[in-house]
Amino acid sequence: MCSPLRVFDRGEVVFLKRLRLWKTAAPKKEIRETPHESACAQKERLFELLIHDLRGPLSIVSTSANHLLQKPEISGPLTERQRLAVERISRNTRKAQNLLQEMIELFLSEEGLFKEENFPITNALRTSILDVLDWTNSKDGEAQLNTENDEAFLSALKCRDISVEISGKYYDHPFCHDSGKIQQILRNLVSNALKYRSRWIRITIKGERDLLISVEDDGPGLPSNREDTLFERFAGWSDKKPTDLPGLGLGLMGVKAMVDAMGGEISVLSCDRAGTCFSLRIPPLHDRKEENEMVQSSVLKGKTILAVDDEPDVLAILEDEIKATCPDCKFDRATTYEEAAKKLKSTDYDLVVLDIMGVRGFDLLDLAVSRNLKVAMLTAHALSPETLKRAFEMKARSYLPKEKLGEVVPFLEDVLTYEYLPGWKRLFEKMKGFFDQKFETDWEKKTGMNWKEWTRWKESSK
Repeated sequence: MCSPLRVFDRGEVVFLKRLRLWKTAAPKKEIRETPHESACAQKERLFELLIHDLRGPLSIVSTSANHLLQKPEISGPLTERQRLAVERISRNTRKAQNLLQEMIELFLSEEGLFKEENFPITNALRTSILDVLDWTNSKDGEAQLNTENDEAFLSALKCRDISVEISGKYYDHPFCHDSGKIQQILRNLVSNALKYRSRWIRITIKGERDLLISVEDDGPGLPSNREDTLFERFAGWSDKKPTDLPGLGLGLMGVKAMVDAMGGEISVLSCDRAGTCFSLRIPPLHDRKEENEMVQSSVLKGKTILAVDDEPDVLAILEDEIKATCPDCKFDRATTYEEAAKKLKSTDYDLVVLDIMGVRGFDLLDLAVSRNLKVAMLTAHALSPETLKRAFEMKARSYLPKEKLGEVVPFLEDVLTYEYLPGWKRLFEKMKGFFDQKFETDWEKKTGMNWKEWTRWKESSK
């Protein structure tokens, strides 16, 4: 007997294509799998199982529970105890369906598949918060559903110590992206904040081009030395949860993976017993033409830049990287201390990029700072905690390894965008993992700039 035909959604199609490619890509001759390849194959079969064998049964359970609750004329009336039990079944079935859909959406993101649509960010936030309240069996959920007006909705949330502030372009303009994935990110962050808060949650949404989101709570904060593992699978604050609120969805690991796939960034600021704040930047979806236009509007556009290095090849690469983004910027170069010093004394550069070794980089830094010029240090041989500390203390705006030459433009844009301390905070958010790998384990202690200390400038960076 033939199997019944099924209609697959776009998520299932992607998974099935990946499975088909995996099954047919190997040559016909026998190949011995490595342990890694074998593990990958097992993962693919697991995804196939999830899609084929879980969605159907979950749909049946959900539909049956809804019939019991909503159609007593067919199934007969329920006692109060029975109704509560069926509601619990229905609620947890929706959570399981959501988790499965989140896995599909996560892998769609990794495939670069996003549904481009314009939507009000307030609608995405409302849906996400209501989903969380519903799935956690909060009595607040039903009250919020009856609130149609945005202002009344936000006011009702404030009464429950959930404050929302929306400003900038997206206060009254739609955001262009996949609304389902934005909701998924918001759901996970809001449920995480609800789980760990002591009393309040603060959600801030702003941005003129990129969507900037922060979700902050006044909970216990992160224990020491947990930032690096926070976005790993099954990571948590501690073995004992502050509340019995259940986790929802794929958690912070899934949020980070999705934000990365969107070309965005996510960071966390926290101290022991001082709350936690997650900050996200998500760029909108645009076609290639719009992206090219945005590249031309870089903050480097029209700027005058001096680069100093005793290796001409380094200067050539640096110029190519900058001119690829901003063809109209003026790029000046020097290969010796004397040549660079003369240029620094005679020209008001918007940005100065200095090597350390070979050109007396710190002497040039002192000269440039005395003229109120913004300086980024770029080094290979002098890459160490000691030179990092010295660059910071001498008021450089950035400290970059030459390994980052191929992606130097965003770092230089940060130098022109952020003030001194907020700029260093942003640099550490981007580079801490790199420094952890390059330097010894106690490198922060040697610099006297413990990572946690940067949270003191949290307010000044806003």
